[in-house]
Amino acid sequence: MTTTKSGGARRDLYLIIGLLIAVVATSTALFWASTSGRLDLPALLGTKNHGDLIQPPRPLAELSLHTPEGQPFEFAKQKPHWTFLVPVSAHCDAGCEKALYLTRQIHVALGKNAGRVQRYVVSRDGAPDAAFAQLLTQHPGVQVLLADTAAFDRHLAGQLPAHSYFVVDPAGWMMMGYHNDHAYTGVIADMKFRPSNSHENDAGDQ
Repeated sequence: MTTTKSGGARRDLYLIIGLLIAVVATSTALFWASTSGRLDLPALLGTKNHGDLIQPPRPLAELSLHTPEGQPFEFAKQKPHWTFLVPVSAHCDAGCEKALYLTRQIHVALGKNAGRVQRYVVSRDGAPDAAFAQLLTQHPGVQVLLADTAAFDRHLAGQLPAHSYFVVDPAGWMMMGYHNDHAYTGVIADMKFRPSNSHENDAGDQ
């Protein structure tokens, strides 16, 4: 009788260990498939995104960004935020102005979550000209970065139409993009969901 009980307990232990291994293996496989672009997990789970998923997500570090002073920009050293990344040229045309306006209005509309979101403009062809610099005074809190044009085009060319902007998660992954024709309310809905369901450190308003 004791032997039977011992064998049953051993089987139960093996079953528990097997289930734990299966859970870990499945989670690892889903994570790999999602980040590699082989599986659209949000679509599979029925999650509705209003933007365009970047497949696969790309690390911001690939873009070789630097500050206007020439220093390498290291996103990992910044306080964790969700980020709007707005690609621009040194001269900001009408489409560029609209992207800046939309991201500013969306940022304001986030209300209590606005402090968890920041905005960067990334120039692909040098520092903003005088007219653009003047325009940026209407966008307090926006930080200017300069891109290595070749790296920028290599990693993001063809991802979205001109005058698009990207969402970067607090870990530095470009995960979603929007263009100026995306519905304003849809972008707000996406951004309200993400900061309110993440656990990065709270930050002051930009």
